[in-house]
Amino acid sequence: MTEFEKQEKGLIEKVADIILNGEPKVVAEYTRGNAGVQLLANGAFFYIFRGKRVICAHSVAKTTDGQSIDTRRAKRVSYKSEKMADALGEGEKIISCFSEGNLGLTQEVILREGGEITVQIFLHGKKGKIATRYLAPFDAPYPVKSGQKLFLSLDQKMLLVPYDNDMWVRYESAVPRPGRTSYDVTAVYDEKSLEGLVLGALDFDVWKNAISWSAFDARAFTAFCGAADACTHDSLPHGEVSGDVVASARFTALWCDNVKRGLERYASMCTAVTPPRRWGGNAIFGWNSYSALSMGVKVAHWQEAGSFIKTDLPEFCDGGGVSYINLDAAIGLGNKKIKRVVDDLHAGGQKAGWYCAPMSALSFVPIMPAAGTLTPLNKIYLKDYDGRVLQGADNFIPLDVTNPLWETHARNSIKKILELGFDYIKFDFMSHASVEGAHYLQGYTGRMALNYAYNIIADEISRAGREIFISLSISPLFPYFLGNARRSCCDAFGHIEDVRYVLNALNYAWWTNGTIYGFNDPDHLTLCNSVVDGRGVTTVQEARSRYNAGIISGTLMMLSDNFGPSGDSGLITLSRERAKLLANNARLNELARFSKAFVPVDLDDVATPFYTLCHEGRYFAAIFNFEKEERTLSFPAARGGLPEKGRAENLNDGTSFEYERCVSATLDAFDSAIFEITAI
Repeated sequence: MTEFEKQEKGLIEKVADIILNGEPKVVAEYTRGNAGVQLLANGAFFYIFRGKRVICAHSVAKTTDGQSIDTRRAKRVSYKSEKMADALGEGEKIISCFSEGNLGLTQEVILREGGEITVQIFLHGKKGKIATRYLAPFDAPYPVKSGQKLFLSLDQKMLLVPYDNDMWVRYESAVPRPGRTSYDVTAVYDEKSLEGLVLGALDFDVWKNAISWSAFDARAFTAFCGAADACTHDSLPHGEVSGDVVASARFTALWCDNVKRGLERYASMCTAVTPPRRWGGNAIFGWNSYSALSMGVKVAHWQEAGSFIKTDLPEFCDGGGVSYINLDAAIGLGNKKIKRVVDDLHAGGQKAGWYCAPMSALSFVPIMPAAGTLTPLNKIYLKDYDGRVLQGADNFIPLDVTNPLWETHARNSIKKILELGFDYIKFDFMSHASVEGAHYLQGYTGRMALNYAYNIIADEISRAGREIFISLSISPLFPYFLGNARRSCCDAFGHIEDVRYVLNALNYAWWTNGTIYGFNDPDHLTLCNSVVDGRGVTTVQEARSRYNAGIISGTLMMLSDNFGPSGDSGLITLSRERAKLLANNARLNELARFSKAFVPVDLDDVATPFYTLCHEGRYFAAIFNFEKEERTLSFPAARGGLPEKGRAENLNDGTSFEYERCVSATLDAFDSAIFEITAI
């Protein structure tokens, strides 16, 4: 009997067993704590949580020369169990080995006491090295009736997490639909009960990871390594990964009574594997020049903003009385003037921030030299495999960050910033480093290149001899080890649509704050007028909502209006009045200094109007009116984790009311309020 005939016979036997018995037989079962796994005769496995079946999955791998191996089709050569321990603690590792054609695949399923499992696969060739662009450790086919009923539901939702925060992308909650993709992590859940599965990668150093609804099998989804598409800004397929053995990223799966708690658990698992960048200081308060003045900022604007905040907004500062005055995308300012202002800010007890975008070059300035050299950056544009320069994103061409000239450029750029005395660096357009292409270091994938660049930047910053705050602007959500903060969204200004956009990120990614990043950054807070967005002056209600959205995000509080001395005098006066009205509220700013992201009450909209926080025994709630007419909005207190009966004090205006079972507020068009809740 030939090898093909043997495989065909084995597949027929598996199918016959399913037809006769309804579901594949259980070959072996293992349990540790709340987690368990059943190995099935058809090469798949069932994830077990607290003794109940959750979901069935198998593993798949494909090579770049057209071979593939699927554990449902392959021969299971062996399986065994062994005790193990890693950064996530002790566990039980179930090792299954499969063979198909010239390929072998080892699948490792680790059971954790708390109920989560971790799945990883290793692909190898029987005749030497192999190359692959696709490994799928957790491929969940059409659900069966013995698993959780959620996966049979037409109303199940998948959380779609964007790869990065560029181009005004949003988080989504989507019903099953072919090809819809979440990057690195997702939750599949019931909107009403919030019961569901959290499924996410734990490794972000080689592969771009994703979870997609199947294009071929309704209500089926796959967690895989090798994503490269328009949402990752790629025009080329994922880079090859080759070797005697090629490992996937690890994916963890956790069934939860409440996926909000599951996403928080997932974040803590990530930080156990790769610690975040630590910050010894306080929450950041200050001013950013971009929305206020764009590239028209002058040194005098910078100085005036510092003076105004220090003199007129005494409550707008961190716990040590410090505010940061940041220049963003400023062009043509002399180094001597910059250094003098930085020194003056330091002398007055303030700090200074600057902007850096080392991963890319402006497409319309191809002869811009690499920092500290005479070599133009177009010499290190990232190219495709035929030598063509890759298309730019946001008018920026990605640089090959694995080229030695790029390292010179990046290190010299950072050295200059640090020599001028800056305390804060905003890094922008970081996603450009992760684009797939023909890298100088052969065999590098986009994500390997991004990690390589992050490590070079981190090393150069570590040489400063002082603590530097790093805020990632446009950047992938993962990896996260470089940034103290990350923008939770793309550019956001001061209108109600900006408020809702910022809250969309809070609604679905509050769990990144204080875990993988120290702070979620809700972008600069425009309370009056942005010269960038072109939509004119905001209403005071919109401005209050924009400020409140910043307060509850986690958070960086960076104002961005023109406070003078030059510009439209009427707008300057109004900007100052707005800031004094809204940004000098001691109790609200105390709440921002907690550095705690509020948690959404629901996960069933682009952005819920309701958010709550419990911090050191104190309760808070935030309510937003996104509509252009007065509305009364309410939510069940218990669903938000608040006392069933209490008094709510409005921290915006000092008014209060009592409630029972439901927290309710009547708000003007586009307005909002933050309440402190006391049980009664």
